[in-house]
Amino acid sequence: MRWGILGCGDVVRKRVAAAVQTATGSELLAVCRRDDAALRQFCADFSIPRGYPSADQMFADEEIDAVYIATPVDMHLPQTLAALAAGKHVLVEKPMALHPGECQMMIDAAKEVNRTLGVAYYRPFYPVLNRLGELIQTGQLGEVLAVQIVCSAPITLNEDGSAPWRVNAQQGGGGPVMDVGSHRIDVLLRLFGEVVDVRAVCSRKSPDEVENVANFVLQFAGGVQASVTCLFDAVQDPDSLVVVGTKGIADLSPLNSGRLILRNELGDQVEQHSPHANFNVPLIEDFVAAIEEDRPPLVSGVDGLLVNEVIERIYRDAR
Repeated sequence: MRWGILGCGDVVRKRVAAAVQTATGSELLAVCRRDDAALRQFCADFSIPRGYPSADQMFADEEIDAVYIATPVDMHLPQTLAALAAGKHVLVEKPMALHPGECQMMIDAAKEVNRTLGVAYYRPFYPVLNRLGELIQTGQLGEVLAVQIVCSAPITLNEDGSAPWRVNAQQGGGGPVMDVGSHRIDVLLRLFGEVVDVRAVCSRKSPDEVENVANFVLQFAGGVQASVTCLFDAVQDPDSLVVVGTKGIADLSPLNSGRLILRNELGDQVEQHSPHANFNVPLIEDFVAAIEEDRPPLVSGVDGLLVNEVIERIYRDAR
């Protein structure tokens, strides 16, 4: 699978480019960035043969099979539609789009041209979450009562001192609910299914900014309640996930570590289920396998839509 990456920001430099180059069955053929000097530097740093200053130029490259879109959220819809129209498969960064209507347009467009559409929620590939699912399904936690999650993301100013796009409501669509909360919503939907009720409070430093603190509670059809705190700019990311049941507690904090502490009448049992060293590699390998096997990827456009639907309900209740 010959890939092009649209956008060369922080997440691409940290993980995505290396993941495409490492993933079985993938080759990173090209990247796209408007800044010519930054584009040439990125291509040199990762030994990428082709660099394009515009998305249209990259989409016109007939040797590119799939595109990873890693741009601000407001660009996901137009760039996904353009890539699909050019015959490319698309793996788009999370959250999938600004709102559910845009997600549905992307899904419909992929169906129309018979191309695969995926969303870059990589936590479903964490072995520790698979283990948590086993504990829930086998009743080792008893009846699950509640989930508690706290997560945060740092806000780093751009080199020129300006604020990053993630705090711009027009570009990012929201604050930490969109940015880091979306990952946790995806996990919760996979574990517990349909959300039947939402309660939310969001705080802003000023009326024209995105929220910097958000607390929301999701109630699921089975009765489980999940309380989630999402933050921008805490000193450290708690990255906590704790599941409380009638027979035991599963503590997966910090989630990215792969550690699980099972607390029950026998005491504390510590397990280790480490994720891949590069979180994005299993995501990309599954996406490629899905195309080869003619099946939906584990994280499909429909999954991305479901997350955006919950996010919309959170913001609606907070207002």
